[in-house]
Amino acid sequence: MSNTPHIEAAVAQAANYVQAIWQGALQVPGTRESKVNIGLRKLYADSITVGGQVVSQGSVIQRIYSATQIARDLEYGKGPWDMKPMLLNGPKARVSKKGTRYNIIPFRHGTSANYSPNSNAPPMPKGIYQQARELKASVRKGNAMKWGGRLPATGMPGKNPTTGYQHKHDIHEGMVRIEKTYEKATQSKYMTFRIVSEKSDTQSWWHPGYQAHHIAKGVSDYCRPAVEGMIKAAAERDLQSAIDSISIGVR
Repeated sequence: MSNTPHIEAAVAQAANYVQAIWQGALQVPGTRESKVNIGLRKLYADSITVGGQVVSQGSVIQRIYSATQIARDLEYGKGPWDMKPMLLNGPKARVSKKGTRYNIIPFRHGTSANYSPNSNAPPMPKGIYQQARELKASVRKGNAMKWGGRLPATGMPGKNPTTGYQHKHDIHEGMVRIEKTYEKATQSKYMTFRIVSEKSDTQSWWHPGYQAHHIAKGVSDYCRPAVEGMIKAAAERDLQSAIDSISIGVR
């Protein structure tokens, strides 16, 4: 039987506490971390694991960690990279009749009514939204989509901020309003689609990379006082139990 049961229990409790705080730091709106795409933040949060407790040579160790690439990228930063190889070799990539590999990439656009800091879809400008909501709806009929209206060009195409590549279309051009009817309501989502192919310009489809967020360090600094308090209280209980077990007398 261990002679430090309270410390071992406290270490396990502290590990679960740190895991919860770490995951929560990636999900709370308004924090620096929440500016990261919600899908990536969820991947990171879901990967945070409490490792098996180790009791050896008087030490009690518990590990809280993430071994995923996205966690490393968001922690320490990652420079720009070409997304074309990934997009053209993914499960949804296709090959044209002429043998050219390509992929159709969907982009969702939010509205001011449904936008939140945790949204993957940034809100459209008010004027764009007013035009988009008037589009004839695109609806799914069985396995096929019956396309409705499309938004015309609304401004000058921008440039890729990493390479300076001049886009051919502005970000809202060609937008469709996809309508879906549920049991109690009809909802719309607003989408644009862009094609990437083996023939795309070498300077197009570059990701700007990630800045270093150092989320784990912030969590460690925040949690340290509470964890130290848990361990200290447990150590005092174990020490008192040890003292109470000492018997002095003559026999």
